[in-house]
Amino acid sequence: MVGWDAEQGITLTLARGDTTLLIELEPLDPARDCYARTALFNVCVRRQFAAGHDLSELDHHAMDQLVRLVRDREADLPRFDRPTTNRRSLVREIEVDRVLVPEGAGHYYVDPYVGCMIGCEFCYVGPRADLSRRLEGLPELAWGRYVDVKINAAEVLRRELPQHPPGVLRMSPLVTDPYQPLESHYRITRQCLEAMVGTGYVPTILTRGARVVDDLDLLTRFPRAAVGFSIPSDDDAMRVRFEPGGDPIDERLDALERCSRAGLATFAVIQPVLPMNVERLVDLVAPWARAVRIDRMHDIPRVRHLYDAAGLGWAAEPAFFDRTIAELRERFAARGVPYDELDDMTSVLGLAPG
Repeated sequence: MVGWDAEQGITLTLARGDTTLLIELEPLDPARDCYARTALFNVCVRRQFAAGHDLSELDHHAMDQLVRLVRDREADLPRFDRPTTNRRSLVREIEVDRVLVPEGAGHYYVDPYVGCMIGCEFCYVGPRADLSRRLEGLPELAWGRYVDVKINAAEVLRRELPQHPPGVLRMSPLVTDPYQPLESHYRITRQCLEAMVGTGYVPTILTRGARVVDDLDLLTRFPRAAVGFSIPSDDDAMRVRFEPGGDPIDERLDALERCSRAGLATFAVIQPVLPMNVERLVDLVAPWARAVRIDRMHDIPRVRHLYDAAGLGWAAEPAFFDRTIAELRERFAARGVPYDELDDMTSVLGLAPG
């Protein structure tokens, strides 16, 4: 085991040789596909840093042993009666004793916050993060209504960085957006970047927040650094319906251009693919992005009501995603912008460790 985390459900990273497995324990849901189910969890697994690779016999052996361990021990997990709260939102200042999470293969991530006030309803981490809060005995709040601010994150990171070989350090929307609105006040993300300067680590940021440009003076001090933006459509009306807490599309595009002009490795993540003018989006993004990642909306049943309320049921169908993704890939390729099938963008951006 090279890494673990308990802020987005329970996650474990196992490695053997060049193979890295990411295991995620999600809340039990018989309707969702997974590797195995226990009394409390859906157990999911995928190979990190290797798109389209099925699990080997050895991978299955390791997973089967892990599932047995979970089944044997899950009864010992704490069971709390969750308190109730009348608060519509809650921001806590907390201190942590660890912040750097190894992902294997010279990759790490840091979450400066837990929770995200942008609060995209389709965010896959919402139910997983609530599982972590339930195990901690915290009140139930809707995703987007709570944030834990790790006020000592930079201090802890300074202590942890020398304990590992330098590599790519990712700050991206897993359990938080590093440039959500609270960053303007707390500046925890900036403090973590300051702790990284001169250490050999390569920051890689993904955000919906245009305020990342406030830190261009700092990011340009790194020999290598990458900044990407989630840009799911060229139509800001789609952003209002699906990402009402996110910055307007034109502000993200402007920030992408500014980061590119500053010499950073820039990329765009077009996920979830929303209704758009494909040609126009490619024209807006291609001049300023070195690479793109494109993917559909997942877990449609959970967000179907968003489509229905907007009269966009057709945009939740596989045919829309297949057609739009194919056209996006073709047009970006024609503009010389490579497409990466992996969540990890470092290889295509030339930032891979070593």
